[in-house]
Amino acid sequence: MEMFTSAATRWLATHHGVITTAQLVAAGVPRRRIQRLVRSGALVRVTAGVFVLAGSPATLHQRAAILGATHPGGFVTGPTAGTLGGLRRMPTSAALHFSLPHGINPEPQAGVRIRQTTKVTAADRMSRPDGIVVASWPRLAFDLAADLGRLDHLSVVNQMVDRGDVTVARLVTIGVRLCHPGRRGSRRFEETLAALGGSAAQQSHAEVRLLDALRARDVPVEPQVPVATPIGLLHLDLGVAACRWGVELDIHPEHRQLEGQQRDAGRRRATNQVDWQVEQVTELDLDHLDTLADRLADNYRTRRRRLLQPTA
Repeated sequence: MEMFTSAATRWLATHHGVITTAQLVAAGVPRRRIQRLVRSGALVRVTAGVFVLAGSPATLHQRAAILGATHPGGFVTGPTAGTLGGLRRMPTSAALHFSLPHGINPEPQAGVRIRQTTKVTAADRMSRPDGIVVASWPRLAFDLAADLGRLDHLSVVNQMVDRGDVTVARLVTIGVRLCHPGRRGSRRFEETLAALGGSAAQQSHAEVRLLDALRARDVPVEPQVPVATPIGLLHLDLGVAACRWGVELDIHPEHRQLEGQQRDAGRRRATNQVDWQVEQVTELDLDHLDTLADRLADNYRTRRRRLLQPTA
């Protein structure tokens, strides 16, 4: 059996076993040898000019790579791109979401959801090191607005901003370009931009949920509130600076370790020194979000009344 060239072998190893005729030829495999590789069963023809290495795992990544090779003008988007990008709150669905420009009408495929668009530019696509072309981060933030509920979408966009994948300014720019009353997800995207309001991103879905619950109870809480303390500038997860009242969510594993507990105790002492009332929230507290939010709102109002009460 004819062998692959070293360049073709490297490509197949780093691109989920997917390769095109043009890529094989560029890797030094002549067209006649490609035909022999197919006849011998070493390569499996998927579509015209697109092959997979026999025996390679049929993963989500491989399915995405095949679609991209078959339709070079398209890109993976929606929950599929979110899953590939490590985003939280993605729906558990086997459907592979793939966006194509209008006018391209591929044959229906089981497990593939084609999303056609009239608005696509080079800035809407980005190529991963493994060759899979996905929606750029701003475009993905917009596209996911059609798939996620209000809090989940807000949470995911916060995650993107917090990780540095996208800025609020870039989100505003793509919103101006894509938001339209007739385009799915536009209203949700605008709601998320309004909720961000140019503020710092929350770092976890729990913070997003609690912030939303407190604001629903008329607590004007903001995320990542800076507090100047004797040990330096601290950022509380949530807070109302005017009342020197804040909330810290001790929900990550490091808070249960000795070093984390010592650090948390030092932060509490430091905020006490500058007369901040900081509420500690645990994972168990979040199991009863409404009860937690009611109690925190009551504590906030008590704190506000105490500060506003005139001194004798």
